[in-house]
Amino acid sequence: MSFADDGRLAALSGPGGQLILYPDRLRVLRHGPWFTALNLVFHLEREIETTILLHRLTGVHLVQSLLLVQFLRFTYAGCPAPSGHYLRDAFAENAFLASFIDNRPLVAFQAAIIIAARRLAPMPLSGAELAH
Repeated sequence: MSFADDGRLAALSGPGGQLILYPDRLRVLRHGPWFTALNLVFHLEREIETTILLHRLTGVHLVQSLLLVQFLRFTYAGCPAPSGHYLRDAFAENAFLASFIDNRPLVAFQAAIIIAARRLAPMPLSGAELAH
C-alpha cells in the first residue's frame, strides 16, 4: 500500500515501533522485539497505539541523553508529564523512540510534524476582516 492510498504524509520506523503522520493526526504504533523486551524487563506497561490530533499538538521536542538514544516527545493538553525516568519517558504515550545511532530521520520527521500541524492552525484575522 502506498502513502497516497491511505492518506499518509510520512512514516518512520524504529526500535520503538512506527510513527505515521497523516494530514490531521499522528499515530504512534508500538511493536517489535525491542519494545516487547523493554516492556518485559522494565515493566513499562505502555500503550500499544496512540493517536494524537495535530490541532491539539502544542510542542514536538527532541529529547537527548549523552549515553542513551534520542526520542521525540509530543506535548498536548492532558499528555503525561515527564517522569524523569529516561526509559519510562521514552516509551510514554506521548513519545517515540526512533534510532540508536542516527537521529537525522527523527529530526526530519519532527520538522514534517510541525509543518503539518501549522497547516491546521487557524489563520489570524486582520483588522479589515474583523470589521466585515
